[in-house]
Amino acid sequence: MKRRDIQPIYAETYQRRKRTRRVVLGIFLLVVIFLVSFLFLKWHENEQLKKYPIRGVAIDQSNGYIDFESLKSQGINFVYLKATQGAAYTDDSFDSNFQRSQGSQLPIGVYHYFSFTSSPASQFNNFVRQVKYNTGSLPICIQVQYYGTFDANSIHWQNARKSLSHLSRLLKNYYKRPVVICASHEVIKNLKLKATSKTQFWVTDGKLGKPNADATFIQENAKTGFKLDRQLVFLPMSVFNGNRGQWHRYVD
Repeated sequence: MKRRDIQPIYAETYQRRKRTRRVVLGIFLLVVIFLVSFLFLKWHENEQLKKYPIRGVAIDQSNGYIDFESLKSQGINFVYLKATQGAAYTDDSFDSNFQRSQGSQLPIGVYHYFSFTSSPASQFNNFVRQVKYNTGSLPICIQVQYYGTFDANSIHWQNARKSLSHLSRLLKNYYKRPVVICASHEVIKNLKLKATSKTQFWVTDGKLGKPNADATFIQENAKTGFKLDRQLVFLPMSVFNGNRGQWHRYVD
């Protein structure tokens, strides 16, 4: 009968502890690598953000009470307020937000959430009823993005382009100011839009530091935290695609 090789108990314990130390060391190294990578990415983002000194946020009723003076003190240079959506929806906080924003002396704009199913005329009428002439000093924004069951394959892009162009034309003629289209590169491409002095772009998926020649605004982060009235409020933050001198000429 072949004799079995029996290891002493202390040898088994040593091997088990050795394996445990290797596992713990491996986990520790992974955590270190993750933290270093995260800190590097944050540093890189901050370095890119420094190239865009003019920053702004978009606000709707879901954000609750907003202290505009506090936003200004935290480096925000402009604010867009949601006014309407489609042919019937209005933002409940628009009137109060607009009135309180005036004391901050921040450049203010208003935006409409575009509907793929409502007519341009009905959307225009909804906007005018809600906003009247409380449009602030910035171009009127039309936000175009997928919602519900709509995606790149379900939208009739030719009809959407005609509808958006019609709505833009109505707003430009009525308010005598440019319109800025807030959308992703994909949506802008599918709508076959071209940037002009009267039709500007607010790109929602642009990369800071990358070429965005056609973009007037670039969304930087969908959830940027601001300390407002002792509460942390998350707002989508965007930047103006230019320096301070260009911004002053833009708002003038």
